[in-house]
Amino acid sequence: MSSSNALPLPIEHLYRGCARNPDGIAAQDPEGLIRYRELQIRVEALALALLDRLAPGSHVGLCAGNHIDHLVAHLAIIAARLVWIPINPSNGPSLNAALVASSDMQLLLVDSHNRTATANSAVEQLALDAQTGEDCRNLIACYRGRSFERQLPDPAATMAIKFTGGTTGQPKGVLQSHANVAAVIANMQAVYQFRQEDANLAVAPLSHGGSHYILPLLSVGARHILLPNADTDVMVKALAHQGASVSFMPPTLIYKLLQQLETTPHRFSRLRQLTYSAAPMPPERIAQCLERLGPCLSTVYGQTEAPMTITALNTREMCREELRGSVGRACIHSEVAIVDTDGQALSAGQTGEIAVRGALVSPGYYRAPGATSATFRDGWLRTGDLGYLDANGYLFLQGRSVELIISGGFNIYPAEVENALVGLAGIDEAVAFGVADNYWGQRLEAAVCLAPGTTLQGDTIRALAKPLLGPVKTPKAIHILPALPRNPVGKVVRREVQALVYPR
Repeated sequence: MSSSNALPLPIEHLYRGCARNPDGIAAQDPEGLIRYRELQIRVEALALALLDRLAPGSHVGLCAGNHIDHLVAHLAIIAARLVWIPINPSNGPSLNAALVASSDMQLLLVDSHNRTATANSAVEQLALDAQTGEDCRNLIACYRGRSFERQLPDPAATMAIKFTGGTTGQPKGVLQSHANVAAVIANMQAVYQFRQEDANLAVAPLSHGGSHYILPLLSVGARHILLPNADTDVMVKALAHQGASVSFMPPTLIYKLLQQLETTPHRFSRLRQLTYSAAPMPPERIAQCLERLGPCLSTVYGQTEAPMTITALNTREMCREELRGSVGRACIHSEVAIVDTDGQALSAGQTGEIAVRGALVSPGYYRAPGATSATFRDGWLRTGDLGYLDANGYLFLQGRSVELIISGGFNIYPAEVENALVGLAGIDEAVAFGVADNYWGQRLEAAVCLAPGTTLQGDTIRALAKPLLGPVKTPKAIHILPALPRNPVGKVVRREVQALVYPR
């Protein structure tokens, strides 16, 4: 099986791995393991079962934790040329019911631990794991051994509909074609140079960014260590004793891991790529991570509309102090520009909206032509993020365009304020926001979470921050909170922080 497309299509990477390492372990979870030969058998059996009840191109939801049944179902949906719609169990039943309805889903696969997360969804549901009655495990047993005809999809056909996190409004269904995902895989292979001896610690949800690691690693015959939850004790054991060499985590989870290592120190001799994304990591935290874990840290920048790999900063670049505030340079299948409000390109060092084009960029939103035309213009995705490129093409994020704070006529980028605050001893997290003000237009304020045992007051923090930020960018007030509100994928929701500080 081969593709006439310039890049191998996503499902081809599964078969490459099966051919390269048929007897090797493809994945393991707390219940057991699966080898490549068996993975191919189960994927093809479930694909046949799905095609017996659905036409090619039908929309299939998948709501599950990180485990082998999830992996098999994910690959079977792709092999059957169905449209994969990942549903995050953490969303809760009301939001998931709305996502199911808006995506025209025909079938929803769900594991036994997450049935309540889809309880309100008005669509046929099929259990992934063994229960009473029909489920995917039983279907795999029934279809096992039947001949499966491998057919490649049209590269332009939709492979997935993924919903944005909804941090700035109603979530939108982002279309991702097979060609888009093929470009993401190629970008990741170029950045990480995955190899057969790698083992991926999959602790980030496979319903989101963690899913992008599945096929690039399977392609080379590597192994996935699937963790159902972010238990730092289990993570440490996997990194120290199970050979984990690659992992993708949000910064907050990396901080918890470092905190765990303070009480149970370990050496992770095989860890070579620990990638963070979804939120920035201040340079001081990066230095702490490099000191404790060695030169293994990297980062990527992407959006659901241009998945995962718009830019990347590799482990060597991360060791350069001047680049630790950057998210790297454009990957091989993406092109980045900084534009003004009229779409005109800006020069190096000038802040504007980040625009991207290339093979990884989505064709648009599902059944939302207005939103599509507003976001995808003249071949470019207008990300809504603000940033600048330096003279060497490294991208530095400054925040969202809708989050730009204009106070007293000055533009203030939240990321700059937040990085300065988190750089102060005793502050774990910070969020800057603007409050409507008759004098300033917007009054700059911030909310912070303190490190355990810290007793800083807001005025003290302001005094410490002023030499770093200057009078304009120093928040007029600083609010100390026990925790910051986050959406189901772990991102801090700025508008909810402000609502917590100033409830209506």
